[in-house]
Amino acid sequence: MSTATLPDDPRLKARFGELKPALTAQAAVIEADRCLNCFDAPCTAACPTHIDVPGFIKRIASGNLRGSAVRILDANILGASCARVCPVDVLCEGACVMLRQNHKPIQIALLQRHAMDAFWASGETPRRRRREAGSCAWPALAAGRLRWRARRSCAARVRGPR
Repeated sequence: MSTATLPDDPRLKARFGELKPALTAQAAVIEADRCLNCFDAPCTAACPTHIDVPGFIKRIASGNLRGSAVRILDANILGASCARVCPVDVLCEGACVMLRQNHKPIQIALLQRHAMDAFWASGETPRRRRREAGSCAWPALAAGRLRWRARRSCAARVRGPR
């Protein structure tokens, strides 16, 4: 949640401010241009949801924020939440090739957050996939022991058009 959506109470904004400030559009393009677009993409392999990290970063570098957000949402319907709470220093950013070259790793979480914030600010909604013939919705019910994010992700993945 951005601090822009909090009520206009200055005490709330002071107490619940962002831990890491968002990237500006120019800073996001500069950071995205640092990405090497690795063929084997260790960052994608380290991501639990297997987001195509070089793919969405390449779209940010070219100015295609909507395409970047769609690429993220194809793999993870909770992309905006994960950009804020995922422990990227041990997952995708920890596997970044730039880190092995003694450089600062690409700020993947901030780039993901930039793309997702722009997507939600535009008022768009994620596109829905058509349900395949013969598919059923039982996995969402069977996910009772999983965490709420996993249940929601599973339900969004299995749910077809309304």
